[in-house]
Amino acid sequence: MPGQSFRTIVSLSELLNATLKPQLTEMPHLKPESDDLDKLISDVKSLDQEQQTLRGRLQEITRLRKEAEQRSADLRSRVAAQVRGKLGFTNENLLAFGIPPRKRSRKKATQQETPPPVVTPAPEAKPTTQGTAPAEPAKPQ
Repeated sequence: MPGQSFRTIVSLSELLNATLKPQLTEMPHLKPESDDLDKLISDVKSLDQEQQTLRGRLQEITRLRKEAEQRSADLRSRVAAQVRGKLGFTNENLLAFGIPPRKRSRKKATQQETPPPVVTPAPEAKPTTQGTAPAEPAKPQ
């Protein structure tokens, strides 16, 4: 029965079985099917119960795993800090522990007395106007 939920299928099967039971005296040929339906309903209910139990267990295991991951990260951080303290923050041997060393800072050489840069004036920009008559040529001085 595509499109129907598990609960709906179980409910419909139970309804069919409950309605069929009183009619078995008039339809004795359906007795084996009724017995099969009883067994099927009990099997389906036990499987559903087992699935619910396993789903709860999965949630518990997921929570426990996340807690273990958090404890692991905290412990690793503490141990890494102690190793850095012992070997030094820039020691290349930290790589053997899976800890990236801090990059060495390079000090800039002090600048010797250098003259200030010479500032040259920029050439005069000619104003541009759109839609007006050309400007008069500049007069020589």
